[in-house]
Amino acid sequence: MDPSLIEIITTAVRTSRRAGLSAGEQRDAAQAVLVAMVPSLAPAIAQLIVDQLYPFVPEAEIAA
Repeated sequence: MDPSLIEIITTAVRTSRRAGLSAGEQRDAAQAVLVAMVPSLAPAIAQLIVDQLYPFVPEAEIAA
């Protein structure tokens, strides 16, 4: 089963936060992951998706 967009973004944010990246860098990392997973996805659309879903990344997931 393919992961949902929120799962992909949560994983990218969690990994980048553990690496000490800032919130902006976390969004950039999530966008890069989306574009890598779906090469036909335009970077601007990936950015829009991340911008819309980033606020819903569970804090508990990030802190774990």
